[in-house]
Amino acid sequence: MMVRMARRSASHTEQGFARVVNFSDAVVAIAISLLILPVVDDVSQGAGSSARRILADNGDRLFAFVLSFLVIARLWVAHHEIFDRVGSYSSSLLWANLLWLLTIVFVPLPTELLGVRGSGEAFVRFVYIASVLATSLALLLVQLIIDRTPELQFEPDAPRDPAGLMYVTPGLLLLALALGVTVPAIGMWAMLLLFLTGPVSRRIEGPTAGAS
Repeated sequence: MMVRMARRSASHTEQGFARVVNFSDAVVAIAISLLILPVVDDVSQGAGSSARRILADNGDRLFAFVLSFLVIARLWVAHHEIFDRVGSYSSSLLWANLLWLLTIVFVPLPTELLGVRGSGEAFVRFVYIASVLATSLALLLVQLIIDRTPELQFEPDAPRDPAGLMYVTPGLLLLALALGVTVPAIGMWAMLLLFLTGPVSRRIEGPTAGAS
């Protein structure tokens, strides 16, 4: 009888965790799909214009779409890598993950703001970069909960990455926020710092790997 109950409990945990991951992927997929809808609407409304004219008129929106697609894709990859070593979930992890999804769903709004107003306004740049920073901080919270809850991990005794690695992305985005808002010449190009996460992480990881 006890064995049956244990099996049911384990099965329920596996099914529950699978639902968490599948729900997360579905929400991200919807959010990333919403990015292109304003561009599609503008194209349909400009049916009487030439294709070249339509694309030229929507240059800001296309830029915002591509940027946000790459940003969400990068953050989803990070989320995938974090959850790849997790086999269960807790209430705190569930709510932290929902917080991360909330920030992901919000991204299409500053994307549209950027597409409509352009990147010339400091406030537009602030709202956009700050929203991505919030997403990164929410993912950091998810990772901290997992790291501090060994029973959620597949291999709790496996060697861990250097503690500083998890702060690389938020740190780069904080720098991007400062540069993007205060230096108009840099503007939204500051978001390229997000894609330096890999090289910076490898520089941090290098000495540790060599010492071991």
